[in-house]
Amino acid sequence: MFPLDEQPPFQMKAHDEAATEAPFSPGGWSFLISASVLGLAALAPFWGSAWAGAFLLPPGAGQVIGGMTFSGSSRAFDAHGRVIPVPSYRKFELGTYLEYGLHERVTLVASPSYDHIRSGKPGFTYDGLGQSMIGARIGLLRSDWDILSFETSLLSPSPPFTQGAALIQARRAAGADLHLAAAHGFKLEAVPVFLEAAFGYRFFGHAQPGEWHVDLTVGGRPIPRLLALIQNFSTIFSNQTKVWPRQSWHKFQISLVYDLTSQWSVQGGSFITVAGTNAGREFGPLLALWYRF
Repeated sequence: MFPLDEQPPFQMKAHDEAATEAPFSPGGWSFLISASVLGLAALAPFWGSAWAGAFLLPPGAGQVIGGMTFSGSSRAFDAHGRVIPVPSYRKFELGTYLEYGLHERVTLVASPSYDHIRSGKPGFTYDGLGQSMIGARIGLLRSDWDILSFETSLLSPSPPFTQGAALIQARRAAGADLHLAAAHGFKLEAVPVFLEAAFGYRFFGHAQPGEWHVDLTVGGRPIPRLLALIQNFSTIFSNQTKVWPRQSWHKFQISLVYDLTSQWSVQGGSFITVAGTNAGREFGPLLALWYRF
């Protein structure tokens, strides 16, 4: 989720009568394909993958998720994936994720963000627009228990990646994201559960390497008001250049979303980078507030 680039991958029903009867009612699931939305390059994916998913919202419905993540480390993965000591590194991300149901098969998405990055190495700092996104999702296939969707979005320029605990001098260029997502719902001992997998590729300008993304989510409601999420977000560079070394990172995240009312929910959790190459071993907490309308 969040630290990742990048995302909750589903339409979460609040604790009301309908949710109590069927928190993940298969008949109510909609499916989407992302269609390109032009014109707002200043917006792009906050927490990226963390919020992207296969599900869509009904026409006229929307949701806003505002949140923050904190991360830091004094360890990093080297070019061989070994953990090594590096100068300390701290990062704060603040952003908003928005979804709006334009049509029963189309949901618009946007996510402006702000990053505050500090490294123990002098001169390696950043304050400004984080990786932000605007795009759309459109349904491909649908059955009672399964969804297949495709999403396309435009990405804004954003802060440099970390190579160990230092920052690559070049900023990330503007680009575009394409990904395919599938979800399957079922019940496990009367507990509603869903599985979701998303596979995508990001293209960037200025000879910046592309990125392969693989995001996996397991979610369930042990009680009607509480949604538990276990997620893994993987990013792998497609190649390397003199400016951009080959990088990869795999982040594990666990969080809980609690429905305060039919419109408001709160989310709390934590994440950690469990493996990678030329990447910081980040870990930290996340907090978010959800509003549905």
